[in-house]
Amino acid sequence: MRLTLKTLLPLAAAAAMSMTLPATAQSTLDEVIKKAGEEGTVAINVSTTRFPATAGPGIGKALSEKFGVEIDVELINNSPVPVMAGQVIEETKAGITPSFDLFPLPLSFTKAIGEGGAIEKIDWAGIGVDADFIDPNGNAVWIDTVPRAVFYNTDLVTGDDIPTKLEDLLDPKWKGKIAGPGFGDAYGMVSAPVLGEEKAAEWLKAIYDDQGLTVIRSMSEVPNRVANGEFSIGMGVPANRTGLVTKGAPIANAPLEKVGGQPYYMFVMKDAPNPNAAALLTYFFCCTQEGKDALFENMGWAKFDYPGSEQNAIGGEGRGQVPTAEWQLNEQARVAKSFDKLIGR
Repeated sequence: MRLTLKTLLPLAAAAAMSMTLPATAQSTLDEVIKKAGEEGTVAINVSTTRFPATAGPGIGKALSEKFGVEIDVELINNSPVPVMAGQVIEETKAGITPSFDLFPLPLSFTKAIGEGGAIEKIDWAGIGVDADFIDPNGNAVWIDTVPRAVFYNTDLVTGDDIPTKLEDLLDPKWKGKIAGPGFGDAYGMVSAPVLGEEKAAEWLKAIYDDQGLTVIRSMSEVPNRVANGEFSIGMGVPANRTGLVTKGAPIANAPLEKVGGQPYYMFVMKDAPNPNAAALLTYFFCCTQEGKDALFENMGWAKFDYPGSEQNAIGGEGRGQVPTAEWQLNEQARVAKSFDKLIGR
């Protein structure tokens, strides 16, 4: 064929389009597996959460065994979630290539990041992800649920004093003995899915004003200070989220009749270095038994229905209350802001 300007222009346009489209657009699972093997690596931003050095390699081994391709998995520690959420939006606007491929977050954060153009569009349904696990905007996939649990010091709280519902924390005997994290969103997810927004606000106001709630900036520091006896009761994360129970600390989850849960959804960063490996790992975690096992065994992450997990012990058999994806996207940030004010922020 003789190449002329007339024939070159369509070819150039097609080439440009192939460069700008995400590598996983319209791909089947088999195609994603092949391309993921060519990429050979994937990095997840896990914010400030620390995992054993064996976690990434353990996940990578399980992923490679499942799909027959060699893929290294790296867990990257970074700034706190609110800081990173803003940073990735600014970096995307500046055209900076992300330093990681995947970011697991609550949907309330993914909405802003998606609107900021920092999420790669993936055909999740096309590679086999169940529609129930894809957020309504099609950006992210549900892989984990963090129980917003209430926990207690087992040396200080025993027998009938162990709380079985959120209202038990309003008993005057707990005045000055309750600690929680320093942001309203945590309390919103502890209480709103269980009590409803209006009653949840009344409950938090009473906990803070009447019970003298001590607000601690770091979420992970709350169980540490309950375990060391500074406080009798804490809330926000499971008791063993950082391994305290495993290490023998005197701390346990309260057997609440209902407990709120914060779903975490994973998305692929815009212009991620390894978009296919990122999409494959997300599918692995979400939608295969081997992936769910690897996620729990290496990171301790699971949903309420995963047998043998702390999540299941806290919220299994229908006790775990997860708000709808629509509420998480459209209402959670508003509730979080109003609850910030209730704890003096």
